[in-house]
Amino acid sequence: MTDWRERLTVPRDQFIPPVVWVDDPATGGFTAVSRDDDESRWRALVDADEPIITQVDDGETPLGGIGLRPSSSCSQPSLVAAMLDVLDVREGHRVLEIGTGTGWNAALLSERVGDSGYVVSVEVDADVADDARGSLARAGYRPLVVTGDGAKGYQPHAPYDRLLCTASVRTIPRAWIDQTRPGGLLVTPWGTDYGDDALTCLEVHEDGSASGRCGMNLAFMRLRHQRRDFLDPTAEEISAADQTVTSRGGRELFEMITFSQAAFTIGLRVPNCYVTVEDVDDDHRKIELHDVRSQSWARVSLVRGHNPWTVHQLGPRRLWDEVDVAYDWWLAAGEPTPDRYGLTVQPNGTHTVWIDTPDNDNRWSLGNESESV
Repeated sequence: MTDWRERLTVPRDQFIPPVVWVDDPATGGFTAVSRDDDESRWRALVDADEPIITQVDDGETPLGGIGLRPSSSCSQPSLVAAMLDVLDVREGHRVLEIGTGTGWNAALLSERVGDSGYVVSVEVDADVADDARGSLARAGYRPLVVTGDGAKGYQPHAPYDRLLCTASVRTIPRAWIDQTRPGGLLVTPWGTDYGDDALTCLEVHEDGSASGRCGMNLAFMRLRHQRRDFLDPTAEEISAADQTVTSRGGRELFEMITFSQAAFTIGLRVPNCYVTVEDVDDDHRKIELHDVRSQSWARVSLVRGHNPWTVHQLGPRRLWDEVDVAYDWWLAAGEPTPDRYGLTVQPNGTHTVWIDTPDNDNRWSLGNESESV
């Protein structure tokens, strides 16, 4: 396969805004880098094979402020190329993109479909959509950029041959399948609350279902109404929590939080559980589990050379116990890697995951999430 630089025929710099945001360890947040003030640094960010944060806090943090949450970005170029390869866009295709962002990906799609094809891109943020329209027009591209809820797709130009989502999702919206023709492909980062996502490609079938396989690991921003959040219990709440110890060792805990090991499986087995990991210093690490819906929380406090390690749990769910059981299930199932999993979405919206083949005994249905914003 050719290098990603040869496969991405539209220069990225035409679509990067003059102000971008970078992780700032000194503040624990994100600070702005302006092309006007530091063009060499801005250029280095644009030219690197790395994602670029183009908006924080849904645009509410001004230049000079400290951003807390990335809310729009331009994806890593090599990853963009990999996703387009999986999407397999052909000349003449009608393509629906969910998440316009800077507009760069819409330009790349426009190149691939040619004059006989058509690209629609849906962006939830009106300001981001306006900026993308301007960048696309200046670069000579004319896809239809729609401001709206991407979970609803865009029915007026359906059916589409291909649908690409550039945001992470926990569930596949019914509208996406309904608006993709039978035999068409739907490509999206898909996963659970627990950890990173898998690049998932589904084929739409005549009966209204869609099925396909999971693939490479990636981390994308979530659709806004599917964002994860965490709990921050007080010292008093933690002191009142149930306290036990775990017999798990360092290798096992590493597998429990690592995508290529048990983490993807644990997320599929333990719903609505978000894991965060904090390295306090060289000798102390915290693994925390959060379910904001039930206000349940757990923490494993690791101290180098001082195990067994302490576990605190509070709320109606015992999240650590659930994760511990899911890890045992992963071991008993033969330690399946994420690329062995597949997903089937039934016409009624039920999401069924399976290992290796859809008729494998190791398959189960996931609880459905609301698709509305």
